[in-house]
Amino acid sequence: MNYLWKIWAIVSLGILIFPGVSLSQENINENVGTRGLGFLKIGVGAEAIGMGESHVAFSQNLFASYWNPAGLSLMQRAQLGFMHNRWFAGINHEFVGYVHPLGAFGVVATTFSYLSYGELDRRDAEGNKGKPFRPYDLAIILSYGRKFTSDFAMGANVKFLREQIDDKTAQAIAFDFGGRYDVPNSQLTLGVNLQNFGTKVKFVEESFALPLNVKVGVAYKLLDNSIAVAADLNRPWDNDVNLGLGIEYTPITPFHLRSGYRYSVGGNDLGAVSGVTAGLGLSIESYQIDYAFVSFGELGPTHRVSVLANF
Repeated sequence: MNYLWKIWAIVSLGILIFPGVSLSQENINENVGTRGLGFLKIGVGAEAIGMGESHVAFSQNLFASYWNPAGLSLMQRAQLGFMHNRWFAGINHEFVGYVHPLGAFGVVATTFSYLSYGELDRRDAEGNKGKPFRPYDLAIILSYGRKFTSDFAMGANVKFLREQIDDKTAQAIAFDFGGRYDVPNSQLTLGVNLQNFGTKVKFVEESFALPLNVKVGVAYKLLDNSIAVAADLNRPWDNDVNLGLGIEYTPITPFHLRSGYRYSVGGNDLGAVSGVTAGLGLSIESYQIDYAFVSFGELGPTHRVSVLANF
């Protein structure tokens, strides 16, 4: 399987230096805010968030449908789960889904991602207040993951996307493609995920490309799996490259302690503590409950809670 190492290295390097879109900070900064449906970039699952969003090579539950659909291939039991993300200014993000293993045929999942902006006041050209409205973003995601060897797996998502602001709507279709390689005779895992390849989203008279992103990650377990460390490199097409680092410590089997940090090469403009994450987890029989705290510096913290149930 040494050739898989080479493939992973070549693909990862090619992604990061691909000449079609320069990785220079200057070019990326010019692209900030130029992509539509930005909610697709919001991570899901309190376990992953508490580890600095470094789960491309780590995730192997329902939330792998976001981080790396290839991770779904490791699941042997059906799973139902949800996440609630209390964001800023009355914005709430919900994620819910179901995973179903198909034995030798792989694993399928259906998930829904919903971002509500709360109630906003309508204003006319003169600034007069009108009837309030509730804008939202929605993604319906169909996922598939399968092992091709005992060490190598691939996965994909197809996403049906919709955004509504007042009486105006926009729709698009997007795809994700992921790969995962568990290095033989080792606790090391490699992962890659290509996100949001698809149609442009047209809102009123203007069209926007989707927020393309590439994730490359590694994960390593040590001390009889009581400690796990992970790192993800994210290369978005519309912002600075950023790095996520995370660690999970399991002092006693049901309890998990997590921390992490997410750093942007352009600097964390919201302050030194922006990007700091922390989390707690509790695994009891067929259930897992997780909480994550994320600091956005001057904007304040956000909180995520997720629950998973196996059948």
